[in-house]
Amino acid sequence: MAKNSPARRRDIAAKGAFDDGAYDNVVLSATFEQNELTLNRAAEQLAPRLKSSFTFVNLASLLVLVAAAVLFGDLTAVLIVLFLIAIALLYVSSNWNRLAVRYARDTNLSPSAYEGSVHVVVCDDAVHVEDEGGSHETFPFSELRSVRSTPDCVVAGFGRRRYVFVPRSALSEGRFRELIRVLEGHLH
Repeated sequence: MAKNSPARRRDIAAKGAFDDGAYDNVVLSATFEQNELTLNRAAEQLAPRLKSSFTFVNLASLLVLVAAAVLFGDLTAVLIVLFLIAIALLYVSSNWNRLAVRYARDTNLSPSAYEGSVHVVVCDDAVHVEDEGGSHETFPFSELRSVRSTPDCVVAGFGRRRYVFVPRSALSEGRFRELIRVLEGHLH
């Protein structure tokens, strides 16, 4: 008989601490540890297109700076302002991951927001998130604003800095695809 790894035994024990029977019309549920790795994965999905937009705007600002220097070389104040804008945009685009993680830490994605394992229950009308410490949050599908998924995770945004993160490792492949299908089916 195969032995379970320590992580697998912990997952089995954590699943026993949560009761899906408390919810009506459960579609699926997942239990996982919310830690720094999951925070980083979730932060990558919060605004993936915004990073490329900042990079494009940064390139455009550098081109405007060069054009202004060639055409209006005598307007030093304008060139300094354009240079400062380009530097600020360069800072944002080069430090995007760090800034995204800092933002995610101020949301409910932060590992400090939960005690122990996190249990996500997806029902017909809402997503419920609870932890071993007994805290419980409900996210109605009527408030669902965005769903971003990768092969590693899915992040659902419910507005006002409220997100639900589920890693791929917490579900089987079929259940993970079902989760994405259910969440995307409830987008407005």
